[in-house]
Amino acid sequence: MLELLTRVLLWAAIGLLVWYLLIKIVPPKYLRWFGGVVILILLAASFIEPNDDTIGLIWQLLSLPLRPLSGSLLLLGFALSDGWKNAKGRQVALALTILLFTSMPVVARALVAQSEQAVADAYETRRSLCEGVCPVDIPEAAGLGQARAIVVIGDSNDAASANALFRNQDETAYNSALVPRLIYAANLYEQSGSRPFVIVTAGPDNGESLEAEKRQFLRSTLTRNGVRGEDIELVSTGLNVRDSANEVEDFLEDRRVLPDEDERNERDAARVVLVAPALSMARTALTFEKEGMEVIARPTDFYTSGTDGDDDLLEQLPDILPDADALALTSRYWNEFLASIYYFLRGWLPGFNFGWDSNIEI
Repeated sequence: MLELLTRVLLWAAIGLLVWYLLIKIVPPKYLRWFGGVVILILLAASFIEPNDDTIGLIWQLLSLPLRPLSGSLLLLGFALSDGWKNAKGRQVALALTILLFTSMPVVARALVAQSEQAVADAYETRRSLCEGVCPVDIPEAAGLGQARAIVVIGDSNDAASANALFRNQDETAYNSALVPRLIYAANLYEQSGSRPFVIVTAGPDNGESLEAEKRQFLRSTLTRNGVRGEDIELVSTGLNVRDSANEVEDFLEDRRVLPDEDERNERDAARVVLVAPALSMARTALTFEKEGMEVIARPTDFYTSGTDGDDDLLEQLPDILPDADALALTSRYWNEFLASIYYFLRGWLPGFNFGWDSNIEI
């Protein structure tokens, strides 16, 4: 981390020096062209090396205007760039409107509910197909007997919680992120009865003692919940789902678990169970399917639930009041939307559909 910070600061210093020299030498109209070319180069680099830490940081900076909070702050900054007395009213109003709507619980839940309801509808569709028609051949949920691997997917929120845990030695912080998925994966492991591998995407391996401590924590959580140590595999692929899919495929091929690609679509072929947040499950499952693996989706981390039909206006009032948690949830939804576009542009998804794909087994 210190090395990365040093690199960023060094590049920033060089950039400021070059920019100062360019201002003194190059006419302003050519500087705009130069800035546009630099941004295009950085965008291209972020697509070529999405896991590079430096490129990832630059991508975060470039995508700031596309996020609710940072976009609103940038609008306010531009509006006040000429001073308080000359503030641009339209930009201020637009920034406050974006911030207000994205911070309302009713808006956040409505956005997230679209993705999560699609998952619930998929379960209901499978259940309705089985009622009185094929209760034996097609169970209400996909069977785990063909599962050869259970893959637990981490995400950026898990990484943030994990960092908090290992700085403070507070297990509660970690329990709010990845641990529930690990426990759920252990339950699926017991239900399968076939001892599938349990593979966890543990984030980038920096070779530090902190990372070793984290990996040991993941292993001990699984073993305490019934998973045999020899069936656990920790994959250090960062937070990139596609790299995780490639790593899982290589691992299973090395263990001769996956059949040949032309035999993977058979009804009795080996399956890979995915345990991931419901909000990102569609992108995750389709990415694994794109890499040639048959997937059984087991979504977790649902943020919304069915409404109770209460029409009491007073009780619904908090739903329209701005809330920091609602803003975080809206941002999470929007980040997933941008990630889906990114994956589609890279050719990592079979098609762009932010909803649920009916071809995913659930």
